[in-house]
Amino acid sequence: MIEKVMELRGIPVSALVTYLTECGGEAKSESLPIQVVGDQWQAEILREEQVRITSRFHVNAVFIRMTALGPESFERLMAQFRLKILRVGG
Repeated sequence: MIEKVMELRGIPVSALVTYLTECGGEAKSESLPIQVVGDQWQAEILREEQVRITSRFHVNAVFIRMTALGPESFERLMAQFRLKILRVGG
């Protein structure tokens, strides 16, 4: 079993659930912690916090635990998910 906890900033929880379902998962709940289960993997959106960058600039931080049965399924999930969460700087 492979497990990784990630912190993602600036992406709404609803978008992350959508991305995980587009990766082949199915959401099992609508409130935190949200579990999304796929073929040989699952993701659990644990919590959301507001992070202060400056005195006037705050962003959300979402914590996700990703688990997979083996390295192949984990790498496949992460390759798909990374494309979904990729943001271009500006």
